[in-house]
Amino acid sequence: MDRLARSWLCIPALKDGLEEKIAQSVADIVLLDLEDSIPESKKQVARERLLSFESDIWRQYDLAIRVNALSRPEGVRDLVFLMDNNIVPKYLVIPKVESPGELRILGELISVTGAHTKIFGIVETLKGLRGIDAIINDSVNLCGVILGSADLSAEISFRISKTALMQIKCEVALAALSAGLKVIDTPCFNLSCKKQLADEIESVKALGYSGKIAIHPAQVGLINTLFSPTQEELRKANAIIASLNASELPTAIASVGGEMVGPPFEHLAKKLLATHQLVLRKDNKGVV
Repeated sequence: MDRLARSWLCIPALKDGLEEKIAQSVADIVLLDLEDSIPESKKQVARERLLSFESDIWRQYDLAIRVNALSRPEGVRDLVFLMDNNIVPKYLVIPKVESPGELRILGELISVTGAHTKIFGIVETLKGLRGIDAIINDSVNLCGVILGSADLSAEISFRISKTALMQIKCEVALAALSAGLKVIDTPCFNLSCKKQLADEIESVKALGYSGKIAIHPAQVGLINTLFSPTQEELRKANAIIASLNASELPTAIASVGGEMVGPPFEHLAKKLLATHQLVLRKDNKGVV
């Protein structure tokens, strides 16, 4: 997936001034929500709200739609509505994924339409967490996994400790990354503490996460910044590549700043530089 997915700004599909908020957002992806933020009595109203969008909005911006769980009638209604009205977001986010069958059927439906929508599944139940390997390995259309901690906490009836949550984040990351998928972190629900948001980002970056859900526009800037390569990281990446490609190098091993580096380091350096190029393109053009 060659697009940035650092920040996912979640906005209820019934939010006033939705088109303006999309246009003004600096988030990599604006996630239009049909699920938790929409009351049961207004689900159809929220769906129909998407019909008011100009067609250019779907092409110009990186938009995602979070439908309701496919195990519920509202989730099926969401999919039928989107297909019947030819609404094709760049990303489709499926909550409470618990089995590969859900995503397999979804993938088949999407392939029939000829759409190129990327699917992200949210792991946010105990059953989904326990079955994550099967879900990932048997879901050929899955592009990434999002961790949802709020529903997980509600299911076990108490707030998950920081230590336990980090273990869960590690397990989800290992499962997703082993299949070449992106992994996106759960939101920071403390809107007033930037330090907590920064700490959460730094901790999951070390596990291989490439982005985080934002539940307020004020969180987006910090998420984008901290999930982008730093100047020091870029300097070191260029030094690693230059050292390993030196013509006089007798082996595939070199030393950079007193650290031994080899092919795996070069591979990581190239990935980091590729991410930097995506960031530059977004900063220069507004969209990737």
